[in-house]
Amino acid sequence: MATFQRQIGWRAVRHGVVESTIHKEDVALNNERRGRYWLGVEVKPEDGHHEIPELGGGMYFVRDRQGGKLNEMDGDKFIVAMDEWTAEKSWYYREIEDAKCKGGKRWKRTKTKGVQGMVVSCSPWWSNLIYEAARNGEAEKVKELSRQIAAEMKAVVEKQTKRQVLSVQIHYDTVNLHAHVFSTRIGDDHKFIKGTTKRIGLIGPWANGVLRQGEQGFIPQDSTNFRTARRLYERNEHRMGSPPLDWALCRTVDLLCQGMFGFSPRLAFWQRVYMQGLPALSFNRLLALHDAVGREVQVWQKFAARSRDYVPSDIVLGRGVNGGREVQLN
Repeated sequence: MATFQRQIGWRAVRHGVVESTIHKEDVALNNERRGRYWLGVEVKPEDGHHEIPELGGGMYFVRDRQGGKLNEMDGDKFIVAMDEWTAEKSWYYREIEDAKCKGGKRWKRTKTKGVQGMVVSCSPWWSNLIYEAARNGEAEKVKELSRQIAAEMKAVVEKQTKRQVLSVQIHYDTVNLHAHVFSTRIGDDHKFIKGTTKRIGLIGPWANGVLRQGEQGFIPQDSTNFRTARRLYERNEHRMGSPPLDWALCRTVDLLCQGMFGFSPRLAFWQRVYMQGLPALSFNRLLALHDAVGREVQVWQKFAARSRDYVPSDIVLGRGVNGGREVQLN
């Protein structure tokens, strides 16, 4: 999974710390929304949060102001450091026309939300293996992997987008290990960093998840989902001149997991568990979609039958055909 960019402010900084009150409030609110707005077309999502005492809630890294490297720190220090960064990046200089100035232009200080964030997750099979290892006495190995993920994600984002990565947070509180990345295109001189743009080349969590499934052989590559995800990938690559950033980050995370834990019978077991659940999940979604469409057709039939005012004069609703309604044009 990978999410689109969003603006980072006071609340988002605190959400980055799993142990914070804000994070707990956000989790509770999301769980409440999850039940309220479920439409019945998809399989109803469940709360995917858990606790692993051996790992704690997460690990937090913030950019060092001198050397630019990521420093590991606890949640409280992370919040303080990121509050300073968001305040510093809350304005930038933009060039505007001004006839009074020599050259006809000047720099104007402009307010903005200069920090953006995105999320990238491990593949489900790697997450299961990693959490199992942590429960079986390899928590330090998982934490070392987290440090590598933070460093490599910073390197990939900065190389591909020229943006400045301010922090990375590794979270262990959900069934899929995931990382939050906060970055900015505002440089130390409060001007946009050369080579940066608003668009950074993301295809989103759905496309990344489907590409992962297809490349592992968990879904057919001639399926509509995989072909659609590939089109999104290719369109983005053509537009940006490089693979989508979130896909590059997903591949980076998975390769680091492979380098740390390698291929093993336990990985094969978790891949098999994941694959066994996919057909039933896909069929259930298709059946639910079929039922939803059927119900919608019935609703509109009743609605149109109230009065011919609801049906254009040149359209006639005819006999039933295969559970639907024949439409005739006069």
